Amino acid sequence: MFGKRMKLYIRQLLGRGMSPLVYNESSISKNSIPLFTKTFGDSNPDKYFYVIRQPGAGRGLFSLFSSVLCHLDICDSLGFIPVVDFQNFSCVYNDYECEDTKNAWEYYFEPVSQYTLDEVYSSKNVFFSIPSYPNGYSYSITAETKLHSTLDKYIKFKSSILEEVESYKQEFFLNRKVLGIHFRGQEMKTAPNHWYPPTKKQMKSAIDLLLEQYNFNALFIVTEEESYLDFLRSTYKSIDVLANNHYRTYGVNAYKQKPRKSHLFLLGKEIAIDALLLAHCQGLIYCTSNVATVSDFLNGSRYEAKLIINNGPNFSNPILAKYSWYVKAILPKSLGGFSSNFKVNI
Repeated sequence: MFGKRMKLYIRQLLGRGMSPLVYNESSISKNSIPLFTKTFGDSNPDKYFYVIRQPGAGRGLFSLFSSVLCHLDICDSLGFIPVVDFQNFSCVYNDYECEDTKNAWEYYFEPVSQYTLDEVYSSKNVFFSIPSYPNGYSYSITAETKLHSTLDKYIKFKSSILEEVESYKQEFFLNRKVLGIHFRGQEMKTAPNHWYPPTKKQMKSAIDLLLEQYNFNALFIVTEEESYLDFLRSTYKSIDVLANNHYRTYGVNAYKQKPRKSHLFLLGKEIAIDALLLAHCQGLIYCTSNVATVSDFLNGSRYEAKLIINNGPNFSNPILAKYSWYVKAILPKSLGGFSSNFKVNI
């Protein structure tokens, strides 16, 4: 009976992105930083490893990216050796049809150190990060300017991703002044506590403002909603409206579908490519979103123009959150609706 209960418990942990590796770990604090530690063997007795874990479904690639970047900064401050483990502590992108690795971090990025997970989990001194975004860091990664050096030191996108970005730039961005647009929708309209995404009216007003004030001659659209791309292509016929041929849907969460082999892996790869391309545009329009915030961070404040549509956060109550965006979208601003009067941030 005990064995059956233990197996069930392990399955439940794994289902939540946890791992049996955390059994019997000890909680400690070093330099006021909460850590967990465990000895796995006698290897590497003179080295101290910092395992970055961010388990659980529901977080997008660049939410995970931002958290990893902050934890890499913590690791540096401790003088430890980092390793990112999205294999034993899985995320939404773990797609085991991929043959090269089961570590979802390494689907999109190079390893952050020379040590493999097998080497780490046979070592004497292994420390685990907290399994969430670290305290003391802004959720808007653009506010953490000190992390640019951490980015340069540890994070490199896979060459296959960089090659696709460069190919797209050469074919579509060359000799164009491109305004990048990240247009969120779908489940973000109803997610409790999440920032409200913009309406079509708001996005058109923002685009019109930047087209009027700057000489953009192309739009690059990143959206998971096919109807938004249709809307922008039908609205702006006098300039080039660019978009990757990536997976989009009409009002359905793409992460809840399985239309192709390695679908989850591909969703992550596609948004990585789009985010890097947004960082190479000359202007940017977005609402509060980790994708565009990371693009802004990667751009290094080189945009000629940037406009952030800030509609504020949705209700925490799931019933109110389900309907409030739709109500505010039709109300005038004087009655609590969304504003379409914007100013350029830079």
